[in-house]
Amino acid sequence: MSRQMSRVVSFIAIVALTATLGRGAITIDDAIVLGSDRLVATQAGNGAWPGSQSFTGPIIAGLANAYGMEGANEYKTAAEDGGAYILNTAGGNFLGDEAYGLATLSEISADPSNNAWRTAVGNFYTAVKHSGGGTLGYINALRSGYAEDSQPLLYLAHHALAAFYANAVDKSLWRQGVINTLADVDDNDGVPVMSLGAAVWALALTGDLDGAAITNDAGSYWYGMTLADLPAELAGHQVPSSDTYGNSFYWRFDHTNGGDPGSYAAGYTEDTVFGTMGLIGAGSTASWSYDSEIQRAREVLAFGVDDTLGNAGNVYLHGWEGGGSHYAYIGETLQALPEPTALFMLGLGGMMLRVQRRRM
Repeated sequence: MSRQMSRVVSFIAIVALTATLGRGAITIDDAIVLGSDRLVATQAGNGAWPGSQSFTGPIIAGLANAYGMEGANEYKTAAEDGGAYILNTAGGNFLGDEAYGLATLSEISADPSNNAWRTAVGNFYTAVKHSGGGTLGYINALRSGYAEDSQPLLYLAHHALAAFYANAVDKSLWRQGVINTLADVDDNDGVPVMSLGAAVWALALTGDLDGAAITNDAGSYWYGMTLADLPAELAGHQVPSSDTYGNSFYWRFDHTNGGDPGSYAAGYTEDTVFGTMGLIGAGSTASWSYDSEIQRAREVLAFGVDDTLGNAGNVYLHGWEGGGSHYAYIGETLQALPEPTALFMLGLGGMMLRVQRRRM
């Protein structure tokens, strides 16, 4: 699947706007406020966002993160209304980013240890454990439901974070699912660097990045690497400051556009979001420090938030070249923009625009 196709198909649920960016840089705090205000202003009465109902999870996670940074009650209210939409429509069967989004609402509630959001997430993982195929069956079905591996890896990263947040009995199986799926990701997949960022983020926040081998398959891109190698591998995919689209992230491991004339080698919003989140996760441990890399990436994300009249708060497919705007891009950006110290206990954040949205 080409990078172009992996994005264009997703715009079935798009904000009908394309742009070529030509604006000045804004501060990170201004970007947080502009993006959050846009989401508050455009939320529908049912708690979702027009045309983006399937992406409510990453949007509410971003608003919850913005509330943790800014303390604006309207951000919390909008996030909670979005969470209510998920509870009212998902039937207790949550996508990975939905479960994670609900976990972020739990963390900003009056009592994070006892609230409806936490209960819903915990009940979901209990139900999966006791389903016909159990947790492993669910994970295998999720993986087999896609023609490539990077998209289910993004879901599983969020499931792992939410399962650990809820202290699910099978939380270790969700984490191992992240490792097993990462072992199959390479440049033949849709969004390899983005999914690596999500994997590092989840793995760093749910256990040790130690000397455990990622895979014993000699044909894998990851053969000979350990979990401890992942942060440096991810950091190596950040674009040098002096290059075109500097301080964003490449989207492929080979740092090309994959031979697709409709794609750029780097600069996409979602790659930068999840590359940043992965470095934040690694940097939260005692073993790695990526403060400079994180800050530079966050400045790129702030630049990607539109500050022009009529479009203020929009975020686009590509940070420099523009393209389609989507509410989920705003939510995702809001997960990585606040200072790492302002992030919640698990480094809570969001997810990508999938070609497919599938409940198992």
